[in-house]
Amino acid sequence: MKEDFNLTDLKKLNNEQLDSLAQEIRQMIITTVSKNGGHLASNLGVVELTIAIHKVFDSPKDKIIFDVSHQSYTHKILTDRISQFKTLRKFKGLSGFTSYAESKHDAFEAGHSSTAISAGLGYLEAKKTFPEKIGEVIAIVGDASIVNGLSFEALNYLSNHKEQKMIIILNDNGMGISKNVGTLKTKKAIKTNLYDINLFTALGFQYFEKIDGHDFNELIKYLTYAKQATESVVLHVITKKGKGYAPAEEDLLGLWHGVGPFDIETGQFLENDKLTTFGEVIAKYLIEYTKTQENGRLLRVITPAMTLGSGLETFASNCPKQFIDVGLAEENATLLAASLAHAGLIPILFCYATFLQRAYDEIIHDIARTGEHVIICIDHAGIVSQDGDTHQGIFDLSYLNSIPGLTILSPSDASEALSMLKYSIEKCIGPVIIRYSKEKIANDFKITPYQPCWNLIGWGKVAVITYGVLYNEVKELMLKENLNITLVNASIISQLDEEVLENLIKKMTKIIVYEEVYYKGSLGDAILRFLNQKNLTANLKILALKDTYLEVGSREELLKEYKISLNDLKKAIGD
Repeated sequence: MKEDFNLTDLKKLNNEQLDSLAQEIRQMIITTVSKNGGHLASNLGVVELTIAIHKVFDSPKDKIIFDVSHQSYTHKILTDRISQFKTLRKFKGLSGFTSYAESKHDAFEAGHSSTAISAGLGYLEAKKTFPEKIGEVIAIVGDASIVNGLSFEALNYLSNHKEQKMIIILNDNGMGISKNVGTLKTKKAIKTNLYDINLFTALGFQYFEKIDGHDFNELIKYLTYAKQATESVVLHVITKKGKGYAPAEEDLLGLWHGVGPFDIETGQFLENDKLTTFGEVIAKYLIEYTKTQENGRLLRVITPAMTLGSGLETFASNCPKQFIDVGLAEENATLLAASLAHAGLIPILFCYATFLQRAYDEIIHDIARTGEHVIICIDHAGIVSQDGDTHQGIFDLSYLNSIPGLTILSPSDASEALSMLKYSIEKCIGPVIIRYSKEKIANDFKITPYQPCWNLIGWGKVAVITYGVLYNEVKELMLKENLNITLVNASIISQLDEEVLENLIKKMTKIIVYEEVYYKGSLGDAILRFLNQKNLTANLKILALKDTYLEVGSREELLKEYKISLNDLKKAIGD
């Protein structure tokens, strides 16, 4: 496949040549993702579908909108980015999602689910004013995004506007992000209603079912019909998630949905087996807790389709009656947790920081306002490698610190995480947030009684206040380079340890608050307000992210790029 291959070349190919093109693109995706990491299975499943869409429609006038957009790799290759594709998810390279900045062919950019139909509605309204600029509007919805309430809201609106035509392509690969597990089969129930009883025809849409998503003859026939139709059309396309790479095709758990680097021949992931994640450590602890502790039977672990990403697969298989996966529905998961708590159970909700913001209203209205004992474990907090600006966990403190009644904790290692979890289950009566990084950690721990206070090591004239994985990184730097500082582990973020803070203000020549979050609503921001309220003065420096959305890159590259790396901390200490 030539690096100057473009949509004009694609239009000239016959179906046999399209099959060859699909094989080349599939191999390119496998090769690139094996080196860079990325969303593999979801992209392998839509190669033919994406090629056929571009064969029939005329981008960028025809607006091709990918829901979530993590399945847009073939689209990128076909729209003038083939020569850059090897930079996928690399620093200063291509985003793993659609991006306005990359191409005029990316009609909408989103890394969160269930947005495509709503985005299409915006284009349909704009088409009334700019008919010469906007042609057909095509929404490609997959990986169970259709079950989210946002999709239903958009469908309901569209059904009431018959004069507006949208083509909705339902990419049905039989899976969401991962396999449905646990006792609540939400996705299966909704799927029955949607596909068998057929909600789409009830809403007044033309509906065509079970189209072979890997057969160009079928795809082009139905896409051409949809293009010529005068009313909205729903095409239910059947695809194979992971098609073309055996380990991904055979995966029933979702292990190959989003992956790190791997060996193509063996299918083995290139990871450090000595390290683990916060989620995996917590899940194993919860298995033991449910079986050995008196109140273990009260626990309910909830996730909105993030079983694998949150490290919960071992809990799901060992404790299925206490595990609930609600599908891609963050609001439902959060409100469900609130009612479970009010009914006397102990719900523990696992969600990424970037997705939990979708449930902001439920956290305020249904959990914090009424003081429900809900524990929320926030994964992917802080800077997240390679995922780009749509998946960063840098805003959670900003939106959570604005809510009264929350206890917000941030562990630095496995021991602290489990100690906090035990404290949250047994000692707390209201809502508790435990936020932690996606970064790998040592797989060793010792559970000790947790006290919600700040702890100090060292005694220099410069104090560094930090928390989470940054605390361990600064601690290692302190010991390695013999830094003469006072290091503070501010493991509780929602309430300032005023006694410790006032002591530092009296005795330190400088106080540095070091965080990998957005500075507004950060711990440093709270300390500034404290100084103003108490009419105190201090030589205070906040090392945090300013007004920005992060680009693609590794955590280390982004820390350096935005001047909050360990080297930047050293400079701040010495200034």
